[in-house]
Amino acid sequence: MTPAGSDRGRRLGVVVNPVAGGGRGDRAGREILGLLRAGGHTVTDLSGRDVVQAAAHARRAVAAGDVDALVVVGGDGMVHLGAQAVAGTGTPLGIVAVGTGNDFATCLGLPVRDHATAGAGLLSALAAGTERAVDAIHVTVPGRADRWVAGAVSAGLDAAVNARANAMRRPRGPSRYTLAALAELAAFRAWAYTLHLEGVTDDDGLPLSGSGDGGPGATWTGRAAMVTAANTDRIGGGIRVAPHASTDDGLLDVLVAPVLTRAGAAIAFALMFSGRHVRRRDVHLLRARAVTIAPAPPPARDLPAGTGALPEAHGDGERLGPLPVTARAVRGALRVLTDGRS
Repeated sequence: MTPAGSDRGRRLGVVVNPVAGGGRGDRAGREILGLLRAGGHTVTDLSGRDVVQAAAHARRAVAAGDVDALVVVGGDGMVHLGAQAVAGTGTPLGIVAVGTGNDFATCLGLPVRDHATAGAGLLSALAAGTERAVDAIHVTVPGRADRWVAGAVSAGLDAAVNARANAMRRPRGPSRYTLAALAELAAFRAWAYTLHLEGVTDDDGLPLSGSGDGGPGATWTGRAAMVTAANTDRIGGGIRVAPHASTDDGLLDVLVAPVLTRAGAAIAFALMFSGRHVRRRDVHLLRARAVTIAPAPPPARDLPAGTGALPEAHGDGERLGPLPVTARAVRGALRVLTDGRS
């Protein structure tokens, strides 16, 4: 824990997603704004007419030094928005988790779907000047602006499901993700990847070429159902993608599942909800400082072709772009307001 400043007169920027959690965000946002103002802080509502405008407001306020902390009200998408503004800056992030998934808040032990408790925790954190330093993932996609990811970068079946769910208007809530998963599994064929890893500390039996001792790194080429670089232990509203992941070890937990059959992929994906997928021989979890996830280079004659292009990478449930992507763990890149109990 490190001091975050004085207990009164802090300048706070707040971004609210009013539709988070089926509409909980609107009420929660209004109450949090009032609570923080009543606590003696100068509060600016940075919410915009849409997420693009809200993100621009947040980045501009932090970059200009106009706020001492940024508070986001919503789900993991709002944490992702906040990370773009504050990661690497030293400006702390406050989280009021009222979304559908809330994986990042859950991982940190913050209140979930209880904005009153979350608000009280923010006031306590501001009064005590306490923050928790946690890692974030710096993501590079050629031809696109760099991004920060709080939870995980997905580039396999979980990314394909995420993309399909985001494109669906109905149903709302977790059932949309379930229907998207069933549709993607019905059409599944394993994709061909090449992974370049740096600073491998545990290869979990995945056959790597090259050195995994932190030099140029190690490489794996093969077909897989899932490839995910995780900072947190869960994604997608409780999917235990990397059950032993830590947010403060400076490492990524890289899931590689060279599952080739539709039935095998369905079983492995279902087991991810409990974390039991890691017991399978065809599922590997590596720890590394960084990973570049790319399509396997042609002709890759020993790798049967998949079904078209690989899924586009997603982070915190948001689209990042087409492969290749490079994900790198940055120790302590995020400073999260906490009352000291999480």
